[in-house]
Order: sequence, then C-alpha cells, then structure tokens
Amino acid sequence: MAESTLFSIATKVLTTIGSLVNQQASLLWKLESDLKSLEGTLSSIKAVISDAEKKQAQNDQLRDWLRKLKDVLLDAEDVLEEFEFQAPRGEVVRQNRSTIRKVRQFFSSFYPFALRYQISHEIKEIRERLDQIESDRIKFSLTESTPTEVRHEIPKERETDPFLGASCVIGRENDKEKIMSFLMQQANNVSVIPIVGIGGLGKTILTKMVYNDEMVDRFFPLKMWVCVSDDFDDTRLMKEIIKSATRGDCNQLKADEILERLQEILTSKKFLLVLDDVWNEKPQKWLKLKDILMSGVNGSKIIVSTRSKRVAEIMSTVPSHFLQGLSNEESLSLFKKCAFKDGEGKDFPKLIEIGKEIVRKCKGVPLAVRSLGSLLYANEDAREWLKIKNNDIWQLDQDSEDILPVLKLSYDHLPSHLKQCFTYLCLFPKDYRYQNFYVAPYWMALGLLETSNENEELEDVADQYMKVLWSRGFLEGLDDDYCWSFKVHDLMHDLAISMIQGESAFINFGSIKVDGKFRHFSHGDTELCGEEFLKLMVDNSRSVRSIVFPAAERYGGARIIGSFISKDISKFNYLRLLLLYGILFEVLPNSIGTLRHLRYLDLAQNSSLKKIPRSICELQNLLMLRLRGCYQLKKLPNNIRKMISLRFLEITTQEEVLPENGIGCLSFLQYLYLFGCSNLVRLCEGMQGLKSLRTLHIQGTSVISLPYALKYLTKLEMLVISYCCNLNLKMELQANDLELRLSLKKFIVYRLHSLVDLPQLLLQASANTLEYMRIDECDNLEALPEWFQNLKSLEKLQILSCSRISSLPEGIKRLTSLKELHIARCPSLTESCRNDMSKIAHVQDVRLI
Repeated sequence: MAESTLFSIATKVLTTIGSLVNQQASLLWKLESDLKSLEGTLSSIKAVISDAEKKQAQNDQLRDWLRKLKDVLLDAEDVLEEFEFQAPRGEVVRQNRSTIRKVRQFFSSFYPFALRYQISHEIKEIRERLDQIESDRIKFSLTESTPTEVRHEIPKERETDPFLGASCVIGRENDKEKIMSFLMQQANNVSVIPIVGIGGLGKTILTKMVYNDEMVDRFFPLKMWVCVSDDFDDTRLMKEIIKSATRGDCNQLKADEILERLQEILTSKKFLLVLDDVWNEKPQKWLKLKDILMSGVNGSKIIVSTRSKRVAEIMSTVPSHFLQGLSNEESLSLFKKCAFKDGEGKDFPKLIEIGKEIVRKCKGVPLAVRSLGSLLYANEDAREWLKIKNNDIWQLDQDSEDILPVLKLSYDHLPSHLKQCFTYLCLFPKDYRYQNFYVAPYWMALGLLETSNENEELEDVADQYMKVLWSRGFLEGLDDDYCWSFKVHDLMHDLAISMIQGESAFINFGSIKVDGKFRHFSHGDTELCGEEFLKLMVDNSRSVRSIVFPAAERYGGARIIGSFISKDISKFNYLRLLLLYGILFEVLPNSIGTLRHLRYLDLAQNSSLKKIPRSICELQNLLMLRLRGCYQLKKLPNNIRKMISLRFLEITTQEEVLPENGIGCLSFLQYLYLFGCSNLVRLCEGMQGLKSLRTLHIQGTSVISLPYALKYLTKLEMLVISYCCNLNLKMELQANDLELRLSLKKFIVYRLHSLVDLPQLLLQASANTLEYMRIDECDNLEALPEWFQNLKSLEKLQILSCSRISSLPEGIKRLTSLKELHIARCPSLTESCRNDMSKIAHVQDVRLI
C-alpha cells in the first residue's frame, strides 16, 4: 500500500522533532521533555493513520478526526520550523542540499527568555491538542499498520512515447473527417461550429488533430487558439486572440487599441480560430465578441469546444458536432496501448480478459481508459489488475457522465509525494500553462520535494515528478523545447480540488467554505476580490501558507490588492508562497523582510513597482524571486548577495551594469533570467561566483558581449539569448582553454541582429554534452563555422529565418548523433540542401520549409 499524504506529514514532523532534540539538547531547557512527549503521542497516532484513511468514507466522525489531526500536524510544522529559524547559529548549516540556514548573530548561548516562553507555550498547546486526538481514536477501533512508499519510475521506452500523442488517439478518424469537411467549405461569412461532449471524451485532442493538419495550414493563412474556460471576459479574450495571432504581448494596449488591433488582424487574412473549453451560457457576453469576429474575412471558421449544449445553441451558425464515447473495441485498443509495453498485450491473455471488464466500466470515456491503462502499465500481476476491476468505487451510484471516481482510482495509487505535488497544482486556474522552471520552486516552497541523494538537485527531482505525473495521465501536453510546459486536464483539476478542499480557499471557483483552518488562498476573479475576501485572509493569517493571484490581465487595476500588501502582509507569519503576478502597486513595504518563512515571491509584470526595500535581503530562506517585467524598477537591492538561499532569480532593472558584488555572489543560484533590461550594457565579470548556475536566459538587453567569466560556469546546461540587438557572441577558444570542459546541453539564440559568430569558447568546450541548438532570426549570420563539426553530441539542430546562410559546412557529415534537422525560412540554405542531400543523408528527420 502506498504511503498516504497525512502519514508523510506526520513522518516529517517526527523527523524535525528528533533533529531538534538531538542537535539542540543543551539549549532546550525544559522544552526537551515537551518535545519528547509530543514525539511519543504522534508516533502512536501515526501507526493508525493508514487504517483511518481507509475507513473514513463510511464514517463522518472519523473523517472529522483526520481533519483535526492534519490541522494540528501542519500547525506543529509551523511552530517547529519557527523554532529552527530562531535558533542562534554561528555558521551556515545546509540540510538536504535544499535549505541554507541564515548566519544568525550569536547573541546568547541560550534562547532568549521571551522566545523560550513563546515556543514552550505553543508546543504545549499542540501537545494538548494531539493528546485529545489520541484519546479520541479509541472510539474508532483502528488497527496499527505501516504503509510502504512505492516509488514510480518511468520505463525508458515510455519516456519517448507521448501519453497523449497521436499514437494514442483512437476512434476519432470519422470525427476528424466531418470537422475537416466543414472547414474546407467555401462560405460568404464567418462560420462557427461547436464540438460538444462530456468531459474526458477528447474534444480538445480532436480539435488539435484538425488544427495541426497540413491541409488546414494551407487553407487558413492565419490560425489562432485560445483557452476560454469559465472566464468569458471579452477584453481578455480579444487580448488572447491577438497574442495567439502575433506571438506578441498586448497587455499595454488600451481598450480602443485592443479592438482596433483585433479588427486589423481579422480582416487581413482568412483565419481559423479555436475557442477551447467554453462554459459561458449568457448570450449577451457572446454577442459583443461575435460582432467583432464576424467582421473577419469570408470563409474564416471558428471551432468551439464545450460540454454544454446550451453554449452550442448560443454560438453555432451551423449544426453542432456531438462527440460520442468510444466503442468497447476502440476503448480496449486504447487501453492496451497504454497498459502494455508492446501496445497489444499478446502474451497476457488473462490480463486482456480482466482489462475488457475494466474498459467496459469506463463507458467509452478516453480519459478514464488512458488513466487506468497508464496506472497498470507494464504490471504483469493479475492480482493488481483484479484490485482495479473489483474496486468499491464501481459500486457507487454515480451520474453516467461523472468520471471523477474513475480518475480517483488512479489518484489513490499515486505515491504520497506525487499526490501532494499534483493536488497543489490546482491553486492555479483551469487551462493554466505551467512551465517546469516555475513549478520546481513552487513545490520546493511548499516543502513537497525531498531527496536523500546529495548529488541530486531538487530541480531534477521536480522534473522527474512531472514526468511521472505525465506518464500516469495527470498532466497533458508535456512540450519540450527549451523548457517543459504542460496543462492539467479540467477534470483532473476538479479531482485535485476535491482532494485539497479541506484546507484551501478557492475564491475563483465561487466558494469560500472550508472546514478547519485556511492554508492556501487562490483567487481568479477580480469581481470577487473585495473586502470580504481580504478580511477572510487576514483573519486566517496565522495559518495561511500560500496566497496566489496568477493572472496579470485580470488584476491590472486591482488597487485593493496593493493596499492589502502594504497594510496587512506582515501579519502572515507562516507564509511560504506569495504570487502577485501582474498586481500593480508602486512600493513593496519594508515589512516584507519579516516573513522569514517565505520561499517564493513573485512580483512579475508589475509595471508600477519602483522600489524594492533593503529589508527583502533579510529573507534568508527565499528560494525564488521574480522581478521580470518590473520596468520602473531603478535598481536591485544593494545587499542581494545576502539572499543566500536563492535558486531562481528573474529581474528587470534600469541599471546599466550589474553590481560586481551582487548577483555574482549567489553561489546556489540555479536559474537566472535577465529580461527587458534595456539599459544594461555589461554583465558583471564576477559571474564566476555563480558556480551552481544551470540556466542563463538573457532577453532584451543592450549588452554588447558576454564576459569570459562564463567559462567558469561548469554546471551551466542551457544558454538562451534573445532580442539583444547589439550583442555579438564571438568568443574564440584560446590556447589555455583547450582542456576546458563545460556542460552546455541547449544553446538557443533568437533575434540577434548583430550576430556574425557563434561562441566557440562555450560551444566547443561543451562538445561532449551539447544536444540541442536553435538559431532563429539572426539575419547577419552568414555561415556556420568549420569547428561546428566538433559538436559530436548534437542531436537536434534548428536554423530558422537566417536568410544569409547559404550552405551547411562540409563537416556536418561528422555529426553522427544528429537526428533532427529543421530548416525554415532560409531560402538559399533550403535550396542548397535540396540540391545536395549527401551532407545530411545520415540525419533521420530532415524538414526543409
């Protein structure tokens, strides 16, 4: 049996208690006995958690008992962590390679009396609450047991077979043909066709199949895709349509400019627009947007995917396409693709027979079939298959269209560490596009990542978790270019919410009713952001761990949030995560420095923010700081070097030079993004201090050249440089650098109009590791250098919109690892390759456009 989330929290609290007792015994005074008493009671309760969780579905009192237990465990976590932070230390202590404790001034060999009194009082209160919970458990006749954690690894063959890729789409050929037939029809207007079906049937996948068809590319010069979800705000949707059409940022456009720009786009070319996952059933909301869209070029088409027949009636101009469930035969074929290594299961007739019964219970819903097939992937034990087939969940009297209980089967079989990581993704709204760079520190901030391997970074642990969740069907569309991005299917999002409901407030979903204490606030609707909501947060400030405002375009004018940040933020003593993306306020208050538990601070896209207080440098446990898009920010805090825990930093600043004794001192920094620093002409030479840096992204600066100190960044794996019009990357390999060994895996340059050379120093020194290179819109680059042939590990090369490159170097034949070559919008180079394919005959996948 997999270890439960609650069991995992209990284990974590016990480990912290043991650590404190062992390390601080001489300082604890009478607290030691309180902690040991707490440890004994918790150990007793921990032994019955597994049995209690199995029985809670049939017992409301037991469910309430578990809720109270979780509350007290989370409170204990907060108090014990506070105890650790307050402890006087004379040195930096690093635990599990993920947390660096502050160098605290040694003002006493003992804890101050006031602190001892406060900690003693809080631990005593927690012990009394836990004692009461222990005495109450007698009512439930619980059996002691110790669950074992099951770690799920992805088989190698699974890593390259996309879970929701084309190979797993079955039974939708006729549906695709009908939609394609509609799109190819000539018309004297703009037509709208809804694709209608229950959740999990594959409406979005079918739409993507159509959208990505080559015939559609030829028929529609302009294609746009917008995820609508439950926020049908016409201004937001117009911005999203413009963004999809132009790939540009239009957040700065005024209302009249938005309308004018959209009309200009729609009347220029025949277009295909997808409005995915529409829920709006109010005709008046559609009418305003409809008038604009219908003014487009005749023959343009709009596809609407929705679960609601009412939505289809409101928006359609032609008969809707109703998507049906898969047949039993199609469902079984899909199930076998997901459950067996060979996609057929020919050697397992007994498992096939059990699988037929499981599939029949899925009622033709592909998401359910995939989820359970993925759960059983490569499992040859018939007993495990029978457990799924005979599970009590099938006995529930459920709505014929409700597949959440089926999805919960897969959730129940996740290890606890993955359950927690998955459920906390639901603090973001539906259709949110996640990127692994941001998800890793998000999970870290909430204490969800652990490793016992001192050579393994937590970012790598997070990436592995994402891959496993993807392989199990909990995430979809795991795109991999220079970063991973993915979404959570809306039904999986609903599942996550149902799992975390007892400890979070989701104002964006219209409800603020929560049992017990509030731990996490997530907000997704400006209209609901009022005094009542903010008062609710402040009233629960002692327990709140996360405050999430994730969408800039929805909060640009929410002044009330800025007022709240200035006045009340210091009350949230145990806040771990504060995400204020796109909230506009001019000054971050000094009180931000008192939030010593804070790990994740996102202030990105605040174009009004002018000053960051020096007190922010007191956040010694901060792992992530996002200041990207804060264009009014004149300079970074002088003492940023004191933020010794920082692993992720994004900045926009008006400074011309990065301070020598600043960012370069952040020795644990893994990710650095310099964005829109238009005045920045030079990076600091002291960058060699960034000895842990793995990703460097430079965009929109006036930098002329890169410092040679980059050659000391031996852990740097990815270098992305874009929109730096003055930058030339010439960095020749010197005689004393011939033995230099770097670790670059990905090298991406985009819109570098002054680029005439590639950085030999960095690339040739990474010849054994460099796997991916993309050169895009570098219109002064005339040729790839001869030393390019030394990049023997290169697997994927993209050359896009580089009009002056006329041929590939002869030495490209030596790149035997090269598997993909993509050349587009390079007329001379494309013609040269087509005339002589001998240079690239060894490349498996060649695309010349």
